[in-house]
Amino acid sequence: MRVLKRLTRVVVLVVGVAAPNVSNAQDTIFFPPTDRIAIRHMPSIPSIELAPRVHVHTVVGATGSVSFGEFDSAGIAPLHHHTREQADVGLSGQLDMTVGSNVEPLPPGFGIIVPANVRHSIGNTHSGVRTVIEFHTVRRPDLVPPRPTLTFPAAAEPVSLDANRRLVARIDAGDGSTLTGETCTMRSRRIATSVDVHPDATPTELFIYVARGTVRLAASGNTSTLRPGMLVIVPAAVRNVRLSSADADGASVIEFSVRAR
Repeated sequence: MRVLKRLTRVVVLVVGVAAPNVSNAQDTIFFPPTDRIAIRHMPSIPSIELAPRVHVHTVVGATGSVSFGEFDSAGIAPLHHHTREQADVGLSGQLDMTVGSNVEPLPPGFGIIVPANVRHSIGNTHSGVRTVIEFHTVRRPDLVPPRPTLTFPAAAEPVSLDANRRLVARIDAGDGSTLTGETCTMRSRRIATSVDVHPDATPTELFIYVARGTVRLAASGNTSTLRPGMLVIVPAAVRNVRLSSADADGASVIEFSVRAR
């Protein structure tokens, strides 16, 4: 079993102030503040061993959670289902995504939104470490160390999925694309010139993961430089969050959010 990474290796940055009326704001490695933008370097977040050879680094927000998963050779997450959607994007190397009775490849730049109560799993049947970024549409404090018993609601019986239905889709082609489920949205965005990714307050927070290139973040009078592996957590009340590329060939980010009902 992999030993938890030392806390001294964790990169934790906090920038900006935008929601002065939020009380009891958290500000820890795993639980970002709810009143200002926070930045986490996901591979440096201490992990839990979800299953043999499967290591998960998780940040828990106000309305959702993001996990950076590392799958060593033969690492397979347990087959399970739950009463919420889940979104995944392949980062490095091809993984195998089991959804219902289907097994689909999940290579880098491809994403999937798993419907609620459909049995699913991710595995690495290849050599070397493969990585994925995963979005949960609920808070998952059960995925941070020290790991308690996994706690998520699930239907008594899983929902079946049409054997001909394929859910994995490329999201990093061209200018990027958006996958929308019943309760969440996942978007791939190419960053070149400056773009405001959160111009107005929203009902829920926005998670932005840097997948490629160097990105400049400007918000609330502060600037930061973001590199691959960094996650930006934008509270719902924050406005005017601008991203631009520091590289000549641009950069790309993946955005996750819970859809308000």
